[in-house]
Amino acid sequence: MNLVEGTLETDERRAVIQWALRDSAPRAAGACIQVGTLSDGWYVWHNGFGLRRFEDKAAAWLAVRSLMGRHTGRWEQVPTDPGPFLASFPPDGSRVLYDTAADDCLYDLWGDDSEATWDRFLAAFNKGESLRVTETHALLGGSIELIRYCDPLTGVERFAVHTAREEGVDWHVVDYPERGPAEAAYERSVRGNVDDERPFRSSDVVDVGVDRRSKPPADLYVHPSGWIMAADDKHEYIDIHGVPPRVSWPPAPPLRRPGPVSAMTTQPRDWDPVEVRVRDVTPAAWLRDDAELQPRSLALIALADGRRLLASAHDSGAHVWSTGDGAKLRTVSGHSEWVLAVALTVLSDGRVVLATGGKDHLARVWSAQDGAALVEIDWHQAPVNAVAWAYPPGDVPWLITGSDDARVRLWDVETQRSVGEFQVGSPRVDLVWSVAAAVLSDSSVCVVAGVEDFRAARIHVWNSFEQDRPAGERPRSHEFVLDCADSMSSVPAVAVATLVDRSFRVAAIAGSTVRIWDGHTGEVLRTLPAPGDGHGGDIALAVLPDLRVVVAAARGRETLVWEVESGAVIARFDDATASYPPVVSLVALPDGGLLLATGRGGGGPARLLQVDPRW
Repeated sequence: MNLVEGTLETDERRAVIQWALRDSAPRAAGACIQVGTLSDGWYVWHNGFGLRRFEDKAAAWLAVRSLMGRHTGRWEQVPTDPGPFLASFPPDGSRVLYDTAADDCLYDLWGDDSEATWDRFLAAFNKGESLRVTETHALLGGSIELIRYCDPLTGVERFAVHTAREEGVDWHVVDYPERGPAEAAYERSVRGNVDDERPFRSSDVVDVGVDRRSKPPADLYVHPSGWIMAADDKHEYIDIHGVPPRVSWPPAPPLRRPGPVSAMTTQPRDWDPVEVRVRDVTPAAWLRDDAELQPRSLALIALADGRRLLASAHDSGAHVWSTGDGAKLRTVSGHSEWVLAVALTVLSDGRVVLATGGKDHLARVWSAQDGAALVEIDWHQAPVNAVAWAYPPGDVPWLITGSDDARVRLWDVETQRSVGEFQVGSPRVDLVWSVAAAVLSDSSVCVVAGVEDFRAARIHVWNSFEQDRPAGERPRSHEFVLDCADSMSSVPAVAVATLVDRSFRVAAIAGSTVRIWDGHTGEVLRTLPAPGDGHGGDIALAVLPDLRVVVAAARGRETLVWEVESGAVIARFDDATASYPPVVSLVALPDGGLLLATGRGGGGPARLLQVDPRW
């Protein structure tokens, strides 16, 4: 039976009898029914359904029996009292239709059919008109909304304010007969739910602050699956469970075993190239005064289809460029402070991904094709100064990160689980400035880190790193110390490269010295004077098809390229500026040539050199 809500003046009503529900479910215990006379008939008042007028006593008593039948319990006669009815239907015409937490809403007084009645209201809300909306923090997923709708029990237009600060947890619905009071209630609800730690995503209340990014508070972590946990538990959870991948990460193909190779690179030999042709191939588009090409970090990569890409770091973003025409292919932005490091790798299916390390303590991974954010790692407690890639056969890529917190970490980018960690000293004292990695001929991974402790530069080399090997049994093959007493800076940069004769090379620059070691034996193969002068430097290695190893180093205004075994300088570039930091990247080309990228942060555009030695 549908009851029609009516408005009767108090002096028209004369209460005759009243009942209260007993022995019922706890939330329905407040149900009451009152019967009384009017000047021209009778009324029946239910504190869940409202008041209805009847012409005679018989019709009123039929209505009472119908209402009592809606409830499970025992009805007990009590003294007449308008209090329970005025609590549900106050003089301003408002009604609390639903409340998750409180027991004084109409839903609780609708008896055994409360769910069916509420469904009718929900259907009416869905058909209604949304007039105003505020979205709460993304972590909460709720909203505050003002809706114009038609009451399904009376057919009268009303205005409902829905407040669900946290979706599925709290929900309060109150409605009004007029829009004005409903507007005021909406704004009170919005202001009453302001949370500085979890600000609204959007709101039409103009003096309420919003944060559209809706980042979680520092003490909470939101797992990609939606699971929310304390930030302190995040890394333990990820190490155990991982995270759902945002992209398919194909494993690297099996390593192709080289055939017999003579031991031609163990000892340095004295030979120089017959001729070296050096061409400045910097795209004309880069020579404009473009701040984005004054990088803090550079990374070159040569693809199987002949394309060559350059990644650069500038301010809070990073860029991917075509080295052919100089076109900017992609810009990524997601760090809140400077991007300090970039690294590129190509997946086995041909896709290119970019890694960035930031002053904001984050490491991120991006798709170079569309700029999509793929991975965010916020494990470090200090700036991430260095990033590098390793791609073990049969596995997904590993990201290597180094930070001012004196740690080097290896990450499985698919699950974001740590597959290795190296402590190199005390946080904020021993600073990891540079990392490099390479897959060796036995499929193990070599990781190299350059660390400064304000007194000296130390180079750590971890060889034969295998994921399944316990952390305590992963030996550090070598630790080298570079004396920087004669230099203004001991900030080191490192590089590593593998050769098909199953050896590998480690190179470092710190202060005024460039040094190259045999990675297996730790033997020094070359000590070279660092180019130029100034603070810090950068270094890169490449291996030519005939096994010759080439090292490039930049410091101050100057960039030099040497053939390691002879120590011969095969290229020299003098930049017009000496801005800090100098950065360099180097790749070997299939035709035996080299592509060199060099730059100075804040000191002019990155430059490209094509180096073609003839031996």
